[in-house]
Amino acid sequence: MIRVVVFLVFSFVAAIASANSSCEADLNGDGACDPYSVSSLEKDGTISRVTINVGGSDKLVSGDFELGNGGLSAGYLPRDFSLLLDFYTRNTSRTKYDFRWDTARQDWVLYKISTWVEPSRDEKYSLGGEKASVEALFPQQFDVERVACCTLFSQFSDNGPNFKLLSADEKLVEIRKDFKYILENIPQGETGKLFYGVDESGNKVRRNIPQEFVYEMTLIVSDDNVGALNDYAYYLSRSQNNVLAALLLKEIHKQYPERVVATLNLADAYWDIGMKSDACPLYKEYVGKMKQKGKGARIPEAAKSRVNCI
Repeated sequence: MIRVVVFLVFSFVAAIASANSSCEADLNGDGACDPYSVSSLEKDGTISRVTINVGGSDKLVSGDFELGNGGLSAGYLPRDFSLLLDFYTRNTSRTKYDFRWDTARQDWVLYKISTWVEPSRDEKYSLGGEKASVEALFPQQFDVERVACCTLFSQFSDNGPNFKLLSADEKLVEIRKDFKYILENIPQGETGKLFYGVDESGNKVRRNIPQEFVYEMTLIVSDDNVGALNDYAYYLSRSQNNVLAALLLKEIHKQYPERVVATLNLADAYWDIGMKSDACPLYKEYVGKMKQKGKGARIPEAAKSRVNCI
């Protein structure tokens, strides 16, 4: 049985807690709600059936997955939804499947499989009372694969479908396509749809940013997108996603060490996380480069004071 893990933990667990037939999300991007339900196929078993009512029509699609305590959540990109497989609260390993709506097939297609580790969820922190180190806050051991078309959501039953993974080069092509979502919406700034959505009551809420999505962005940093990715990372930090901001900014700084704004942004992200020993050398680097450029008057006072970890 193909095993599926869910990423957006709180919304996934909420989805599992009750077989949901209410309207929580537009899963195929057509503007209509797509009610869904999650039900166990056997008493005390781990296999669950996820059924989606497409656009409130008479069409139902379903698939069987080993969810554990996981479930379904609307995806970060339009027309997507995500599943976490074999999810348990204190398990550090995560496996996530991402599906995208295919209008021609009138079904969702599996396009991404992600696994990673979240050290901060180890029982020694969650139950043992031990304080997690700042390094443990970072997701690690990413393995993100793109799936060749077309494995349908409705094909997940019995032993599950066979699928083919894209090559490394093909994967990067698909990641760059998803990057366009950032490019289109980054002009909205830190309060735009990249970082905020609207709940069922019409209230503006901060969005959960997929960790594996940010990781994928680190794989495509290049001359033609570094500006937009730096802005995205900066806004991530401004929306209280400092760990993910640092994940992306670290790669930008590695490839573009002379990009002074990225140096400052990474230093700020580290500082806000509590990684002062990592932040201070970056502040020193930033201040030095600004002075070399004759821009000493534009150095923020906070950056000056933090050069020596004050």
